[in-house]
Amino acid sequence: MAGLAVAAALVGGCSSKHEANDTLPSASSTAASPTLEPLGPADFPVPDEARTQDAAGAKAALRYYLDLVTHQQAKDGEPLRALSRNCNLCLSLADRADKDAASGYEVEGGKATITSLSEPAISGPHAEFSFSISQSAVEVRDRQGVPVPDRGSAEIPALTGAAAMDWNETKQAWIVSFLSFERS
Repeated sequence: MAGLAVAAALVGGCSSKHEANDTLPSASSTAASPTLEPLGPADFPVPDEARTQDAAGAKAALRYYLDLVTHQQAKDGEPLRALSRNCNLCLSLADRADKDAASGYEVEGGKATITSLSEPAISGPHAEFSFSISQSAVEVRDRQGVPVPDRGSAEIPALTGAAAMDWNETKQAWIVSFLSFERS
């Protein structure tokens, strides 16, 4: 899953936040790789491990994207848009990040932890996954530090998800084309 916003997206409106996953691949800067154009926010670049057109790269890219959602909560949604195409939930999460930033909201909690992640089913430049995550409690506060009604959530111990990604030859990166979650 500032935060993954999975709970709200899954069960009613993309309104909660998640913290970054502890198992994210190392954030080696793509700026160090002369062949790869940097992608992602400057303070949270797409790691080189997520920029290979194979199963390991697809898994690293999905982990990164889920953590990017968390990283961008109440910030600029553009990095989420740049790494997705035709993904309704991705656009909703990006729009929510923009709206929360414009409202001056702060998001606490919402740490998303991937509890299982399938090997991707890869067909040419397309990868599909199933996975499970848990999410810690979330609280959204306004500029005065007051909780925003109907924007937080209790801990959600089990969510199941599905994702599809497509390899983008120009960006040399996996781009999310589908993302969904539901309570287990």
